[in-house]
Amino acid sequence: MIEEEARFCRLLKEGQPAAMEKMVESYGDRLLRGAFFLCRNEPEAQDLVHDTFYQAFRSVKNFNGNSSLYTWLYRILRNLYLNQNRRKKIFSALISGHQASWLRPGAEGQNSGDISGPGLMDVMSDLPLKHREILLLRYVEGLKIQEIGEILGLSYGTVKSRLYHAIRKLKKKLLRTLNFGRCPEKENAHEM
Repeated sequence: MIEEEARFCRLLKEGQPAAMEKMVESYGDRLLRGAFFLCRNEPEAQDLVHDTFYQAFRSVKNFNGNSSLYTWLYRILRNLYLNQNRRKKIFSALISGHQASWLRPGAEGQNSGDISGPGLMDVMSDLPLKHREILLLRYVEGLKIQEIGEILGLSYGTVKSRLYHAIRKLKKKLLRTLNFGRCPEKENAHEM
């Protein structure tokens, strides 16, 4: 952890109101973006971020500094979300029928009309939670493999493996959804 963040964390642990205010200003928008991606509902996302900061203020004395402050906050947000939504699907609130026009083949003479049927988000909703979450953290949040491992409590190799399998499964499902038949890759009985 950099020296400036360590000093900031020390002020947080002392309960300094200005430090708490700065934490909300510094990380609020970023957490809201992640919460909205998970909830797909602005009021729920705002509540989740509020609960995240509340939990962080209550437990900041337990923050050991082994990860960045954002990684710690996102882990709190993620755990709160999972606890609140154990029985719900992560993407249940996504708009069904989302048109993924950017997925259409670019070559002339191929399908140039709108894609009918399930959209990208519907296809993603069929992926296991561990794969959806890896895709969120890597491609929406832009986190590095090591940061994702810290957030999820996984090794570097496990994150890479899950990311590989998530992309592979998403590709297969998209090809089937777009009526291109089976994915040209060999079917593998061993899938994570």
